[in-house]
Amino acid sequence: MKKIIALLLLSSVNIAFAEDIFDVAKVVRMTPRYQTVSTPSNQCQTVSEVVPKEKSIAGSIIGGVAGGIIGSQIGKGSGRVAAGAVGAGVGAIVGDRVQNDGSSEVRNVQQCTQVKTSQQVLEGYVATLRYNGHETDVFTNNQYNVGDRVRVRVGVSLD
Repeated sequence: MKKIIALLLLSSVNIAFAEDIFDVAKVVRMTPRYQTVSTPSNQCQTVSEVVPKEKSIAGSIIGGVAGGIIGSQIGKGSGRVAAGAVGAGVGAIVGDRVQNDGSSEVRNVQQCTQVKTSQQVLEGYVATLRYNGHETDVFTNNQYNVGDRVRVRVGVSLD
């Protein structure tokens, strides 16, 4: 009994299978579609830069030692010690000024800045097709000429 009911139900149901239907449509317009692509890049240039010379204490040390030796040669007794101390101080100042004369040097330095460049890249085409008196836009990667006839798939459905 169950089998008979199942067979009756199956035979009364309309089973519709979709079938691909192909036809031809006319190309009435082709419009390229572009996408803006932004790309970062470095732009570098060489510039001259004034840099003060590096300071050093070597001139002060050498000048202090030389001044101390020269100063200790002057005078007698305890005056020699005082003259040596003054000579060391003056020698250190003179040695520092000679070595660290406040001069500077010019260096070439590379300066870079990041710049974003943008360009238009072809993404594809929007084809306007006329089919059965109606126009529709379709995105495609292929470029067709206006007037070309192209194969289209037609969909059918019930309202």
